[in-house]
Amino acid sequence: MRVLVTGGAGFIGSHIVESLWKEGVEVAVLDNLATGKRENVPKGIYFYKVDLRDKEGLERVFREFRPTHVSHQAAQASVKVSVENPVLDFEVNLLGGLNLLEACRKWGVEKLVFASTGGA
Repeated sequence: MRVLVTGGAGFIGSHIVESLWKEGVEVAVLDNLATGKRENVPKGIYFYKVDLRDKEGLERVFREFRPTHVSHQAAQASVKVSVENPVLDFEVNLLGGLNLLEACRKWGVEKLVFASTGGA
């Protein structure tokens, strides 16, 4: 199993990454570091600084890592930001999410776990 964790440098995502890694699963993190921190990702884990809105960047990640599973934790989750900049919220959460789903379909990902919050 090869799991790509989007938002894997964030609080929840990094804990998912650590748990999978300790179980011996091959893990990669995709995060734009807008709110996540690189130091949250354990050494030895593949790390891609890519934004979900970047279709070419996503394509590169899927081509290089070839995930069989995706845990989608990335989001613009700040209610304050969503009120102040609803276009950014839409682009990250909807268009970025759609880009990820399309990459999963194209590259034959077996399973996708989607996390959400009231703020996203």
